[in-house]
Amino acid sequence: MSIYGQFCPIARTTELLGERWTLLIIRELLMGSSRFSELQRGLSKISPSLLSKRLQELEANNIIYKKKVDGQKGSAYYLTQSGLALEPLVM
Repeated sequence: MSIYGQFCPIARTTELLGERWTLLIIRELLMGSSRFSELQRGLSKISPSLLSKRLQELEANNIIYKKKVDGQKGSAYYLTQSGLALEPLVM
């Protein structure tokens, strides 16, 4: 159950997207950033631990997915179809 005490999809979406920095992270992904360092550079005031936490939350809620980058260290983050559907809201 949500913090609003409802199973309503709007209440659940508000809980997820209403968290500080979340919509800005989605905006950065929509603008082409995909690596952790790129996201951090685009959101210069976010702490690495909070960025990591928000990315984990977005992944757990099927808004983004994480993919290992071939031949490089680390991973890249990409929007799922659900994440891409947020573009009109964010832009």
